[in-house]
Amino acid sequence: MKLKNDIVNLIVRVEHHLCPQYCGVVDRRRVIAFLLLTISELIIIPYHIMLFLLVKEPYGLSLCGLHTFVFCILQFLVWKRKIAFVKGISSLYFLMFAKLALDSVFCINFGFANDNLSVICNLFVVFILAITALSQTLYKTCTIITVGMIPMLLIYLFSTPLMPALFSMKSIFLGFMMLVYVAVYNMSIVTKGLRQPKRMARVENKALNMLADLKDNEPEAAESLMKRLTPDVREKIITHASEHLFNEELDRVAWDQVCDGLTFSEKEICKLILQGHTLKEICAELNKSESNITSQRCHIRKKLNMDRRDDLRRTLEVRFYDAQKQVKKSEAENS
Repeated sequence: MKLKNDIVNLIVRVEHHLCPQYCGVVDRRRVIAFLLLTISELIIIPYHIMLFLLVKEPYGLSLCGLHTFVFCILQFLVWKRKIAFVKGISSLYFLMFAKLALDSVFCINFGFANDNLSVICNLFVVFILAITALSQTLYKTCTIITVGMIPMLLIYLFSTPLMPALFSMKSIFLGFMMLVYVAVYNMSIVTKGLRQPKRMARVENKALNMLADLKDNEPEAAESLMKRLTPDVREKIITHASEHLFNEELDRVAWDQVCDGLTFSEKEICKLILQGHTLKEICAELNKSESNITSQRCHIRKKLNMDRRDDLRRTLEVRFYDAQKQVKKSEAENS
């Protein structure tokens, strides 16, 4: 348990350093991925250098040395916050992809005889890189890596005998299906219409836990409150909590309808605009530049079929209100 807490505390400290102003769920995933990739490279780089020295392979050793040099520069820029963290982790993915691609070419043309196993392993790792980038909503990074993988695959197929190439296609197909899986579960349409289980027990426990916390902090006030906690009052607490959670669920469904087709980042911007935040406040909240936010606002207008002269906040308010009415009407009809 202590080791687990130490690991979590380490991740949080790194997160506060790399994302000092804002850190959402996706940002935390990126921080964890960055740490794991960094640790992996710190293990793999010395291991590869040792292997290349043992077999006296100059091409591989040169490539490994160049990769190490660029990796150190990139780590320096990220940890010193000379570049944005999102650009830093994307650059790390690109660096690993470039190294794997060049390593595959060297394995085919300059490596040992029948070194096709290294190439197919590199291809599978590239698939994992693309999947990781996609799961962290780094869509451009994922697209570039996926497109760049096509020449790698063609070079491998043309340089490998027919039967070994056909047998190895199953790993490539599996990697492709994993990529499709992540792409599908990232779609907002997948989470629509979910049948949520009854949450009365959870609501009741939450309400009673709140009372228990009050009893620990302010025993005298809590004792007076507990004396008045008749079955009717307890039922009222549970009812109010249920209504609150129910309305939250309806609002979430309505908001998903308003922001249909928008990315996670664009939804966050819309939410802040709806709350009345200014451009500078949004930039500070999301740790992004004004040009980036302005560009995304333009994309939001296009996706929502809005004119440039339309008030974005007012439009979001009207559409959210209409969506709430529609969702409540549908819920009433289904009840």
